[in-house]
Amino acid sequence: MRSTGGSSRRDVPLPFDVAPEAASAPVRRSPASAPGDTTQVHRLVGAHLTSRGLPPGSDLLINPRRPKRGEVAVVRSGGRTRVGIFDLERGRAVLRSDRGTRWLPPDTVYVGVAALASPTLDGMPTG
Repeated sequence: MRSTGGSSRRDVPLPFDVAPEAASAPVRRSPASAPGDTTQVHRLVGAHLTSRGLPPGSDLLINPRRPKRGEVAVVRSGGRTRVGIFDLERGRAVLRSDRGTRWLPPDTVYVGVAALASPTLDGMPTG
């Protein structure tokens, strides 16, 4: 219910006038990224691609496109993010790594392809 009585004690006028432009000033926001810029960075956790020169702790810059054979691909499968060399075996998609081959189920989401990698610095902790 709404009260129709007189003003309350909290409705005391301000002792100064508020400038109208200050009251309606638009809120400034930081510039948003470009809509086409959807690059992501993924940090390798395991030693799955050490033979390719990517030790644990390497950062991969992901290009959001579907991988081709022989490219380092990042996929989401079974609730986990997986990284490996994309390939086909017997007509099915697989990810190859230093630890073996993993068949990808049909509901796999392709995050993208590693466009650029920055390996870890010598002497830095990797995980």
